[in-house]
Amino acid sequence: MKVAVIFNGQGAHYEGMGLDFVEAYPQARETFNLAEAVTGLDIRGLVSENFEQLQETRYAQVAIATTSLAIYNSIASMLPEVSYMAGLSLGEYTALLASGSIDTKAGIQLIQHRGNIMGDHCTELAKGEPFQMAAVMKLPLDVIRQIVSEVHQADAPLYIANMNADHQTIIAGSQASLDRFAEAAKAEGLKRLLPLSVEGPFHTPLMQACCMPFGKVLENIAFAEGQTPVISNTTVQAHDADSFRENLVRHLVEPVHWVQTIAYLQAAGVTHVLQIGPGDTLSRLLKRDKVPLDHYVIDKVEDIEGLAAFLKED
Repeated sequence: MKVAVIFNGQGAHYEGMGLDFVEAYPQARETFNLAEAVTGLDIRGLVSENFEQLQETRYAQVAIATTSLAIYNSIASMLPEVSYMAGLSLGEYTALLASGSIDTKAGIQLIQHRGNIMGDHCTELAKGEPFQMAAVMKLPLDVIRQIVSEVHQADAPLYIANMNADHQTIIAGSQASLDRFAEAAKAEGLKRLLPLSVEGPFHTPLMQACCMPFGKVLENIAFAEGQTPVISNTTVQAHDADSFRENLVRHLVEPVHWVQTIAYLQAAGVTHVLQIGPGDTLSRLLKRDKVPLDHYVIDKVEDIEGLAAFLKED
């Protein structure tokens, strides 16, 4: 058995997430206490009472990462040796904290800065022509690339933002470019183009204005040799001390290579993938693509009941 732990990204949040762990496990309470002290945010209040506010990037990112880390800290002692960690978009930061690659206090501050910088930029973008993200379902990636290149224009840009699964690719751009994409893709068999409820065109060059201020924040972050290698969304290689700052800045404006990350884990001999944190999106992607990896989700305290059976050697 070779185990990888993965963490979900923005959009995974739901009302009350993680609070059952806070009640049941001191490790979760300690994680929330630290995050709330560091950020000055009432994260438990956001999760339980101010869910509308939690939709904003500046709050969602730190709340999701705190919840995922709290759940991981609660069950870490129950896990065998973990060979790799990874996370989709924001989830990559949770992986860096969970692995010990970045100090927890500094990492939570970093995530808060990232959410604020991205949120401020999205507010500025919203003053002009709106940019949106949408999921392209059941079209081959090479076909999507071709249509995106044909549709993209300087005044109506369009980009690939996430390669989430063989059946799901996320694109981002202006409404005009998304409309043109949908029309062109019909001829290739497109059945569904699903708008996403996010504030901005994440993981595209349209977020370029975030790079300099976030790079400044990263100058004060130390990278340690963590207990577990963390695979970068951007390079599909393990993070290291020499390049982690550069790669985390690139992460803002370059696509998320999640399909390739899963392929990396498979090639490295991973047999069991444990998704930790709110929601089950990543596990569902694996199931939908019929990826031959055993996978399990720890989202609620009750999920722990099945953990030992999942980790049992065949």
